[in-house]
Parts: sequence; C-alpha cells; structure tokens
Amino acid sequence: MGKWGFRIANGIVHIGFWISCLLLIVFWGKIPQTIATHFNSSGTADAWGSKGSLLLMVFMMVYMYFMHLICMRVIRHLSTKEKMYGKKLAAFVTDEDFEAENLTTMAYLAWVDASLLLMFDYIIVCSAASRPLGGWFIWAVLIAMLGELVLYFVCHFRRKRQIRMRMLLSLAAHGDEPGKTWDDM
Repeated sequence: MGKWGFRIANGIVHIGFWISCLLLIVFWGKIPQTIATHFNSSGTADAWGSKGSLLLMVFMMVYMYFMHLICMRVIRHLSTKEKMYGKKLAAFVTDEDFEAENLTTMAYLAWVDASLLLMFDYIIVCSAASRPLGGWFIWAVLIAMLGELVLYFVCHFRRKRQIRMRMLLSLAAHGDEPGKTWDDM
C-alpha cells in the first residue's frame, strides 16, 4: 500500500467513475425500458423497474466520488502524529513515518472506493443488460473488502511496532524507566 498502490487505486476510482457515466450517456437509448432493479443473494434478478432507476445508482456513485475527493484532502491536511499514534508515541514518529502512514491510509480508502465503484459499475451493466450478477459476486466483494482491511492493519501495526521499538531503544539509551514494557505503551 505504498505510493504506487495509491496511484493505481486512485486511477481506478477516477477512470471507473467517468467511464461508467460516459457509457450510460452513450448507450442510454439502447437500454430497455424495463430492467432488473434488485438482485437476490444468489445474484439473480428478483425485481424489475424502469431504466430511470439506474440514475439512482449514478447519484450514489457521484456521492462516493466526491466523498473520495474530500477524504483525500482531509487526510492530507488534517492528520497529526497524535491523532495517528497517540500522545506517547507521537514524539518518536519521524516525518517519514507520518508521511508513510498518511499514504497508507489514503491508499486503503482509495482501494475501498475503487472496489465499491467497480461493484456499482458491474451492477449497472448487469441491470442494463438484465443478466444475473452471479453467485460469486457477493463473495468476491466481501473478500476484496476484507483483504483491503487486513492489509491496511498489517501495514499500520507493523509501522507502529517499529515506532515502539524506536521509543524503547531511546528510553533505554537515556536510562529512563528501565522497567517499562510493551504493555505499558
């Protein structure tokens, strides 16, 4: 989840959003008047409605897209070392740690947004073509989301462990509180 992971995920978000909007505009006249509007847990259509219901999906994607842009700005400009690591560890966080954690957080959110936008893209295509999603769809979405979350926490806690080690080494070098353990941090 480094710089390239963030760039790829952010690119998928932008391309996925704009291509789906463009394709809906181009193919709007070819979409049948009655389309699948709901899918059950096995991925088969169980409700039907007008093609205008696709606009609700587009509005949800627009909301997600603009929230993605806002969150990327907020993370960059409002994050602090204390908010990320707490008051005890903040003094031992280097600028490189701080930037890397910001990038990891932005990459995680970008991958989640990319997954959700691609999910909406696939649902829109299946709805417009009145074809089933497939039984694999919900499992693929859940596995992708869980994998992204696990990867984020692995990266975060690995960096946090490195900072704790730096803190303990610094405390040991200065002779401060020699009896302090990991659990005290």
